[in-house]
Amino acid sequence: MARSEAKLIDANIPRRGFLKFAIGLFNGLIVLLLAVPGLGFLLTPVLRKRGETWAKLGSIEQFRSGMPQKAIFKYISEADYILAEKNGFVWVVADEQGRVSVLSAVCTHTGCNVAWQPGEEKFVCPCHEGRYDLTGKVLSGPPPRSLTKLETRLENGELFIQLPG
Repeated sequence: MARSEAKLIDANIPRRGFLKFAIGLFNGLIVLLLAVPGLGFLLTPVLRKRGETWAKLGSIEQFRSGMPQKAIFKYISEADYILAEKNGFVWVVADEQGRVSVLSAVCTHTGCNVAWQPGEEKFVCPCHEGRYDLTGKVLSGPPPRSLTKLETRLENGELFIQLPG
C-alpha cells in the first residue's frame, strides 16, 4: 500500500504545480487590473500636457493712469488633482512713455501678497515688511529677489498676461 500511495502523490504533483501557477496568474491579473487605474491617477498631473496659459486683464486704456493698478483675473487651478476656477491678481504699471509692465503680487520672501502704498510710493509686503519700488526691485527687508515680471500680450486693445506654468 505504501507504493500505491507514493504513485498517487507523484501523480498529483504536476496538477498542484498547475494550480499554483493558475492561482498566481489570476492574482497577477487582479493586481494589474487594480494598478492601472491607480497609476493613471497618480501620473495624470505629470503626463498632463501644459501649453501657454494666458489670462485677460482688461482693456489697456484702464491701465494708463501712471499709478500701479490692481488687476483681477480668473485662472484654472490644477492643485490636488482638482481643476477649479479661481481668482488671482497682479499689479499693472504704466511708465511715462505709456509702456505697460505687469508685476506678480506675490512677495518673493514667503509668498504673501504685496500691496501698493501710495503715500510711500512702494509695494509693501505685510508679512515681514519687505519693500519694492515701482519696477518691483527690492528696496529693503528680507525678500531675496525682485517681484516677478510677467509676460504680456496686447490683442485688440485687451491686455493679457502669461501665467507661470
